[in-house]
Amino acid sequence: MAVGRSSRPSRTRISAPSSAASRLASGESTAGSVRDWLNVHDFGAQGDGGTDDTAAIQAALATAPMGGIVYLPAGAYRTSAPLTIPPAVTLMGTHTNLMTVPGLTDPPCYIKPLPSFAGAALILLLDAAAGGYSTISAEHRILNVMIDGQDLPALPPVDGLSAKGNIQNVGLRDFTVRQCTGNGIYCGENEGINPYSWRLHRVMLDNNCGHGLSVQVMTDLTMGDCRAIGNWASGFSIVNAANSLASMCRAEWNGNHGIHITGDWADGTGAGGILLSGRSTDRNGWHGVCVDAAGTPPIQISGLHTRRDGRNGGLGIAAATTPVLVSNMTCYPGTDDNGSQTSSPQYELAVTGAATLVQVDDAYLHAATQGLYSTSTGTLVIGAGVTEATGPTDAPVRTPPVATSSKGLVITAPAGAATYVIWRAPKACTVTAVRGYRVGGSGASINAQKNVADLLATDLPLSTPATWLSGPSVQNATFNAGDTLSVAVRSVTGSPAAVTVQVDVQGV
Repeated sequence: MAVGRSSRPSRTRISAPSSAASRLASGESTAGSVRDWLNVHDFGAQGDGGTDDTAAIQAALATAPMGGIVYLPAGAYRTSAPLTIPPAVTLMGTHTNLMTVPGLTDPPCYIKPLPSFAGAALILLLDAAAGGYSTISAEHRILNVMIDGQDLPALPPVDGLSAKGNIQNVGLRDFTVRQCTGNGIYCGENEGINPYSWRLHRVMLDNNCGHGLSVQVMTDLTMGDCRAIGNWASGFSIVNAANSLASMCRAEWNGNHGIHITGDWADGTGAGGILLSGRSTDRNGWHGVCVDAAGTPPIQISGLHTRRDGRNGGLGIAAATTPVLVSNMTCYPGTDDNGSQTSSPQYELAVTGAATLVQVDDAYLHAATQGLYSTSTGTLVIGAGVTEATGPTDAPVRTPPVATSSKGLVITAPAGAATYVIWRAPKACTVTAVRGYRVGGSGASINAQKNVADLLATDLPLSTPATWLSGPSVQNATFNAGDTLSVAVRSVTGSPAAVTVQVDVQGV
């Protein structure tokens, strides 16, 4: 693709007569009616890869009536300041390139800021107060447009598209933002209000220096067939997007998380979770998907395929205080394309910290070290259709659901006594052993309970060094579906650093 060309293909261009030019600039046709389709060339834009077209494009945007379209014919449009799209106006090009393809000679069609660009973002959407609009700020649309920020100076950071405040029902389709020095798309707060109910389809966020997409408290966000690749921070950073849906999206080779679900999702009126459906991740520097959100709305992940995330510097998935429901999840580990790096991820599903409730059903968890890894003090529910695998992809060692499955849990021993619910039986099964060891300190013991009734006649003393207590501590306790297993940790003397508890389950 001729992204870097400063010239454009020759074309026949018909200029409006001078008597009509003023009418075009005022938004009127020669017949006197308001025009709802405005060509930026009629406002003086050149699209030749060298001319500063900022004023011409902005004049067309300001002239367009609500419901109108500002059209960018094929060309390379240079800008030196942000372009502001008014409410209910569409900015539309001929096409967008979703990836840079060497040797492709299609005509360029993009907005490319000059090295002298000054502003917070290449395209701005303003709320009614900031924009001085007499109506609510809503229904902006960007179609078939690519932004190429490769000529921007490194500082200050410049976002591709920025929107702050009450800006509703924005539609982005076939929209690419690449090589901006800030975020690809940023949505944030102004005067206590955030953007609301956006729809993104076929949006590409490519090698931006911040997040690909950064959303701060957006209700009713819908994304379909969006991709974040090579961004320096996270591909998709979503801080509370209540009642939202994201499907068929991909996060690849981003510096931090592929998809980061974070922030306080609250539990009041209007709050809700998000559904991530049919998503994939690959070779992200940290977690493929990281959920460390607070609140009570459930985060639902369905149809997730992950590969090679973390590079063993992080975990596959982490979860925190919001309930996280995972189904139809697979992982296929491996090295980078050139064969470098060790196989990753180290763990496919990692449940850590204060994760309140994580439920997993119908999953194939293949990772370099361990498919399922837990250090959580919350509830981990493993369904009947979860298979774990380790080792190389050409010779995996699989642990099918019907075989013995160990659930690991690290619990910090409190000064007194505390009980943690660590597992809820998905169906009838047998707990063959609950065992553990003490990490550091002195004088720790544990007791296991089924539905609050002791499974152990006396507390099980734990010793150090860190080796599993020999022999099962529970003899074939029968659990029915819904029964809970909890472990009481007691510090008899001193302050042990931690107690590691392992539960062996047969026939889940």
